[in-house]
Amino acid sequence: MNNKKVLLEVKDVDLSFGGLSVLNKVSFDVRGGEILALIGPNGAGKSSILNVITGFYTPNAGQVLLEGKNLVGMSADKIVDKGVVRTFQAAEILFELNVRENVVAASMKEMKLFAGAIGMGWKYGRPSRSGELADQCLELVGLGDVAERSAAQLTAGQQRLLAAARALATGAEILFLDEPGAGLNHIEKELLVNAILRIRKSGVTVVFVEHDLTFVSKLAERIVVLNYGQVLAKGEAEAVRTDPKVIDAYLGNTEINRRRDNRSERSNRRLLTAANLSASHGAVQALEDVSLHVDEGEIVSLIGANGAGKSTLLGCISGRYRPSQGTLEFAGRSLRGIAADKRPGLGIALAPEGRSLFGSLTVEENLMMGYFSQLRRSGLSQLIAPRGEHHRAMLEVMEEVMTFFPKLRQRRHQQAGTLSGGEGQMVNIARALMSRPQLLMLDEPSFGLAPQVTREILESLPDLTRKGVSILIIEQNAKAALQMSDRGYVLVNGSIVAEGQSNALLERADINEAFLGWQESTESEHERVSA
Repeated sequence: MNNKKVLLEVKDVDLSFGGLSVLNKVSFDVRGGEILALIGPNGAGKSSILNVITGFYTPNAGQVLLEGKNLVGMSADKIVDKGVVRTFQAAEILFELNVRENVVAASMKEMKLFAGAIGMGWKYGRPSRSGELADQCLELVGLGDVAERSAAQLTAGQQRLLAAARALATGAEILFLDEPGAGLNHIEKELLVNAILRIRKSGVTVVFVEHDLTFVSKLAERIVVLNYGQVLAKGEAEAVRTDPKVIDAYLGNTEINRRRDNRSERSNRRLLTAANLSASHGAVQALEDVSLHVDEGEIVSLIGANGAGKSTLLGCISGRYRPSQGTLEFAGRSLRGIAADKRPGLGIALAPEGRSLFGSLTVEENLMMGYFSQLRRSGLSQLIAPRGEHHRAMLEVMEEVMTFFPKLRQRRHQQAGTLSGGEGQMVNIARALMSRPQLLMLDEPSFGLAPQVTREILESLPDLTRKGVSILIIEQNAKAALQMSDRGYVLVNGSIVAEGQSNALLERADINEAFLGWQESTESEHERVSA
């Protein structure tokens, strides 16, 4: 394997958005005929480097060399002409066409403009009819028997296969797949694994970004691991998967000082109950028969790899998504039929992943947005310009949250877009607290933060429970989340696979296996990869 020719080389790529560094001196190579996996925790920079390679982002520095020629500065369509092609996390299917027509549409890139318009031949000795090429690509990915079916009738797994066939039809020599297994069930993933192996056998080099490490184990010959925008490890799959640095990156190595009250001193009253909850995004099953609860004054962690369904669960609770089955109750009241914008008024607040701040507004103005659910009860005029007792009440709540996050007092009149990552996360949480919630839901609060900043934020959360706030937190930093919480649930592929007291979950060796998934790969699967 080491003797394979280097086709593409990423050299010292830097990328930043404003003052935020996304990629820092990223370097690795792609070798002809291999299957290479790009992995890393949420926010590690995987999609960003993929966007740089395929021409969607222009790096601040560095090169992307295809057989020695720099692709940086080329448009995305010109890079496709060079044989470097990608799929997207969303399959980008043309649902009004049938399966074959989808592939034919993608293959138009291979036709000369005039010749294609009048149905004449193909360039470079390719089949004289577009349908023949489409059929070849569909057979390669295992969709030959559904070529005439409407694309709208395909399952989520078939849609991913169709996206790969469309990419192949453009003449791909290096195929980049962005999270091809996300949201698929075990059978669909197995079909996808077999399709990727056939694609590689046909002579196409495959690079894929993926969070499901079981899926990675079944395919990858080499692995590149990104963390905080840098290459953490790279090399043969077996060496990378046992690297302690890689395990720490996924499970977390941030030590949290637990300052929890004795459980017997807190209420056992049930605040939130989710029972047999299932949810889908289109054809993708995101949650299946999930049940959990949060008691008053409790911190509950929901951990699992990215793509496990954690954010979907919070979306169901906050009202962004509608469950396909199951029930949700909050403070003894069913949430069925209650719109998302009404749920903060019930006492449910969400601090979303990625902050979602209004960058051009000040810290104070962002916090005022969080008081919306309180002001809307007092009429439109108060929403436009809070005054009188309503204005005083808003300032009192703002004073409370700034006492909780003293740094925000110093940044009160600073634009949110100029804050550091940690300060931005503090604003995100503080804005959620402005509605005085009973339940605070935190979606990946450590996203993109250094360990020390993560520690500072997580260690402050128990103080909120002493003020009567219950917390449901989803985290990829599993160790830190469990150290800080009372109980935890482990979510894998949309289903709860383990639950219990946090200290007990921390001591269970099989949690690493459920979270990482490496151990599910078998000797026969490795033999199949190298076959």
